Amino acid sequence: MFARIEKHLKERVNDVVFINLKDEKSLDVKGYIIDDSIPLPLPLNEVVNRVKNEAEIKDISIAKVIQGMVYIIGVDSDFKYNKTYREFLKVFDENIIKVVLQQGFDLIEANNKIDALICFKACLYIDRNDLDALYNYGRCLEEIAKEWTSDTVKDFEEEAREVFEELVESYPDFPLSYYHLGFYYANKRLYKKASITWEKYLDLSIDKNKEAEIMNSLSEISHKIQFEEGYNLVLDGRANEALDKLLPLEKKYPEWWNLQFFVGLAYRQLQNFEEGLKHFDKAYIIKPSQADILNEMGLCNISLGKNDEAIKYFKKALNIKENDAEILCNLGIAYMQNDELELAQEHINRSLKANPKDEITKAWLKKINSML
Repeated sequence: MFARIEKHLKERVNDVVFINLKDEKSLDVKGYIIDDSIPLPLPLNEVVNRVKNEAEIKDISIAKVIQGMVYIIGVDSDFKYNKTYREFLKVFDENIIKVVLQQGFDLIEANNKIDALICFKACLYIDRNDLDALYNYGRCLEEIAKEWTSDTVKDFEEEAREVFEELVESYPDFPLSYYHLGFYYANKRLYKKASITWEKYLDLSIDKNKEAEIMNSLSEISHKIQFEEGYNLVLDGRANEALDKLLPLEKKYPEWWNLQFFVGLAYRQLQNFEEGLKHFDKAYIIKPSQADILNEMGLCNISLGKNDEAIKYFKKALNIKENDAEILCNLGIAYMQNDELELAQEHINRSLKANPKDEITKAWLKKINSML
């Protein structure tokens, strides 16, 4: 935890400046002493304002030093003097986490979510297992993920997931972790996990509004769970069981290309290649940019002895996923079946260049070479 987020906060280290006590002086708060070897962090804007007003740095209050310490441990958990700052903060106020949490809440109210995140993260450096700090850190990550660009959203979403999964493990009777975690799983199309997680929330919850929301969400994903179970059965090679799950969904969800795709895969596993092609064709109409559909259409045509058709589909697939090792190998096999051995050798060689360790492709190349 923290590393994936700190790379987005590293520039904020520049918002803090450090001063050193002079002439062997020390800072003594309730018996905890920081000597002149430890630099004291201060908010940069505080120092700038002091300089503008010609006030001396030595007059800056302990409160500003505390603010600087909280900020630096919230931005960079590996900073050299963090352990000293943490001990100082705990001595300064035994309720320091509650104080910093409140600062975070105030920043949320002011729509300053990044500085709020830094506060919640600082609380976790002080006490890694604090329930309120963990929960609000996770919530803040979720809110930021909704607003930031696509390049950074994944880091914030994954950090939030990790936080809520840790909460579920460490505080299994805390219902809100299950509430948020369920939405994460549903958004990632892990519908079965979402259902199990939300059902646990319903066992623990006393919030009637959230219960109603979760019940509606469970109703919405029930068919998606059925689809998830179906495609997992396809991946397990249990084609007949998969079709029992998937075929009833066709009329209700005619726009799901991936439903048609997995139905086609199930029929191909059963060697019903004509029926498989019908469903791959439906998937292709919905999602013509999906190379995997074209690859499967090519494989069905090879199995039906329609090598020219297979070559056509593999070529279309390569227009979408150029230099894909699997598609290149399949195209090479289709050329071989069509007695176009030089083209077969060329494409199998290209496949091996893309994936030199594939033993199946090596075996096909050996066979083609023996035929030349």
